[in-house]
Amino acid sequence: MKRKDSKVQEENIAAREKGLIIVREFERVIRTFNKVLEHKDNCAKSMETDLQGLLKSLQENLDKQYEIDRNFEIFNNNIEKITLNLQQLENEERTHAGRYERLLKGVGIEGDDPESENPSASKAVPGDNDKDDLDVLEKLRNRRESFLSKLSQEFKSLDDKLLSITKLRKELDESRNEIRDKKAHSLEKKDALEEEGKKLLNEVGRLESDLETTVLEEKNLIEESVKIIQKVESSLELDEKTDHILFSSLTLAESAETSGESTNNKDQ
Repeated sequence: MKRKDSKVQEENIAAREKGLIIVREFERVIRTFNKVLEHKDNCAKSMETDLQGLLKSLQENLDKQYEIDRNFEIFNNNIEKITLNLQQLENEERTHAGRYERLLKGVGIEGDDPESENPSASKAVPGDNDKDDLDVLEKLRNRRESFLSKLSQEFKSLDDKLLSITKLRKELDESRNEIRDKKAHSLEKKDALEEEGKKLLNEVGRLESDLETTVLEEKNLIEESVKIIQKVESSLELDEKTDHILFSSLTLAESAETSGESTNNKDQ
């Protein structure tokens, strides 16, 4: 069989060129797979890190909301206590004011009873009328001074009590208003935290979805990469005859190349 007639030379060249093309294409495909798989791996790791950060932020958000709820309970309890104290003060004020009104009307004034002072005075036998009149007048004046002193002390005591109630009520009102302001501020803060929590939940959901998609794509690429590599690997398995021809010829080819290089070196 003649080599030129069978076109072996052309087939030889075509086989070599085709082989080189396939090798270059295989290398390109494998490099692409490797680059994309590395990118997918980095993306998955980054998203997992971001997801952990989001979950941590979400837990901190929930903890802050729980703390605000506990503060609400404290605020409400304090407001309730202040309201009860104000009601008690109102009752005390009403009692003292009523006493004040009765004293102003002359009702309920505790003083000396003229009859109890000297029950026998009106029944006494007439004696020295001038001296008796002076004694009676002095006693009446003394009783008046004592009565007015006691009355003044009573009014002063009521003034102090009512003033103390007014001052305490003002302090309680200010405390209640301050607590209500804090409660309103906390309510605004909770609304902001709830809004932020919704955004965090949405971001967590989006990131989990993206991570799931990335992992699925990564798995598919790995499976396809393994299939291609297995196909190429299986195609590299040569039968015994081909293996013998190929590697025995390789030894001759390498020897020829070595001889050719030596000849070229001598010529130089």
